[in-house]
Amino acid sequence: MLSGAAILATLGGGICVAQSVPESPAPSTAAPPADKVQRLILSASPFAGQDDLQATQPSAVVGREALTRDRAASLGDTLATQPGVQSTAFGPGASRPIIRGLDGPRIKTAENGVGSLDVASISPDHAVSSEVLGARQIEILRGPATLLYGSGAIGGLVNVVTDRIPQVHSDGTRLLADLRGSTAERARDVGAQLRSSAGPLAFTGEFSDRRSDDYATAHAGRLANSDTAARNGSIGASWIFDNGYVGIGGNRFESEYGIPSSDRPRIDLARNRVEVNGEFSGIAGLERLRFAAASNHYRHAEIEASGDVGTVFRNNGNSVRFDMQTQPLAGFRTVVGLDVERARFSAVGEETIVPPTTTRNLALFAVTERQVNVGAFSGRLELGGRIERVAHSPDAGQALPSRRFSLMSSAIAYQFQLDEASALTASFTHAERAPGIEELYSKGAHIATLTYDLGNPALAKEHSQNFDLSYKLQRDAWSLRASAFRNDVRDFIYGASVDHNGDGVADRVNAEGELVTGAELLKREFRNVNVRFTGAELSAAYAPAQGFGFSAMADTVRGVVAGTTSSGGSNNNLPRVSPTRIGAKLTWRGGSDSAWYADLGATHVFTQNRVAAFESETSGYTRLDASLRYRMRFAANRHADLYLLGRNLGNRDIRVHTSFLKDVAPMPGRSFFLGVTAYY
Repeated sequence: MLSGAAILATLGGGICVAQSVPESPAPSTAAPPADKVQRLILSASPFAGQDDLQATQPSAVVGREALTRDRAASLGDTLATQPGVQSTAFGPGASRPIIRGLDGPRIKTAENGVGSLDVASISPDHAVSSEVLGARQIEILRGPATLLYGSGAIGGLVNVVTDRIPQVHSDGTRLLADLRGSTAERARDVGAQLRSSAGPLAFTGEFSDRRSDDYATAHAGRLANSDTAARNGSIGASWIFDNGYVGIGGNRFESEYGIPSSDRPRIDLARNRVEVNGEFSGIAGLERLRFAAASNHYRHAEIEASGDVGTVFRNNGNSVRFDMQTQPLAGFRTVVGLDVERARFSAVGEETIVPPTTTRNLALFAVTERQVNVGAFSGRLELGGRIERVAHSPDAGQALPSRRFSLMSSAIAYQFQLDEASALTASFTHAERAPGIEELYSKGAHIATLTYDLGNPALAKEHSQNFDLSYKLQRDAWSLRASAFRNDVRDFIYGASVDHNGDGVADRVNAEGELVTGAELLKREFRNVNVRFTGAELSAAYAPAQGFGFSAMADTVRGVVAGTTSSGGSNNNLPRVSPTRIGAKLTWRGGSDSAWYADLGATHVFTQNRVAAFESETSGYTRLDASLRYRMRFAANRHADLYLLGRNLGNRDIRVHTSFLKDVAPMPGRSFFLGVTAYY
């Protein structure tokens, strides 16, 4: 979902900038900082204490303020306002993030640095099993994040950071609560988090309940089967000492949502997750040592319109990450780590198009950096490498081969520090990705996407060569981010529409894969092709000490099959590539202690006419959004924010080009959200 009121990392909302994490994280949905851009620490960075300005990879940290304003039912729709990020828009319950034109198995989603271990990457109708309502911040790494997070992050990383395991003591017993409702979605959201400490121990507990009905579109009434419901609960405890902490947390997440396609399936999802993590500094000659482990038990049932359960998916996974940061040696500061993951996938029922498969990942990685002093060209050099082994093993009796892949990724970046507030960074990454089990082994009808998918067990691994040039400025009330990138991918795995009968249109088949008149399933075959993605992103923001502020953004990406023409068409465009966007927003704050805050923004999405063979164009649109907030202060660090949000104020008919459902599921029409966030 695109939001003109939350276009980019604005100072008013704390979006795409970094700010220091307070010892007792407090939400602030009303007035932004009065005189400068603050910084959020990027926990997904290899080095301790790095923020967005210092990171060599283009990144964004979406703070709690922006999440309160931009929060949607899915992770993809929540982040779709960020530069370089759009959404699969596959219904409000299931939408995943798209980064620089890449999605699915190329974008890794994680919680507190460990993979989400669900089945969201297998199909766009499968939700990411992370609840946005409980997040403290969400971190986005644009471009390959394979060095630290593996081949599933060849296109980027989205890391949901929670307070499930406390890392610092709270300032006494603290309660964070949020309540809101909306008009178009008829949403009813409620959430609460309690934090407390006793001696060296810190505790946290959290609960949220989020529900919405079929939402109202701009011109077609309410969209059938677009309702959602989710419930999330967690507890955690940590032992905190002078040079670190160690803790454990448990989480239960449940979700039920509809897919607004012609067949109207529903998803009933449940996940149990246990996490253990810790961090130590200044021991055994190390600057920092940290570890994280998670055990995930995931299940979802796909329910047909008749109410019968069609297929039950399960994914039971375990993941362990460990890294240590050395003291500087010959000027080099180095992080060395180990990453192990095992997942057992199965699907039982009518739509069992991927066989039961066990996947194992084992990786070693290292990243090192040092200051380089060469006169006017002084800066910081960063080098890294990762060796990874991935093995897919279908169950015996499936008559399908096991596949094993050896992957190597490497990166080099140089950050030229122009002054204390600005930097120019050039980076090059070679990254490799193993095919996913759905790309290797799929065979059959996939009703949610209305496709008949044929995997290819002989697929080769992907090889990505990514070059990125970026400029960052962060000075007082100013923030500027600009990036240009080129990503050449050899043996890119591509679900291609086919025209085997040569009639000039994509083949449509029935549930048995037969080419018959009136069939509705688009036949897709997974292939290796060479592709190229090029694009750019820009965001700028200014918020003076008093009065009005301004922010703007733009992003664009082009994806093409390199050196060839798409089968059955006259172009080589890839399908469902994000259209170009531009946007701007005005902010105002005033009153005693800047208690009042308001913004008005617009985002223009251009017509997407660079379409693939057998793909239709999508019309552009301009979307208007606004917000108004008032903060009531009770005592130091105790306040409540009343807020009113208006989305799609022009009531435009919005079709998202990246969505399989763009022709049948427009985005919500005009909607108003009324809510209150209290921190006491």
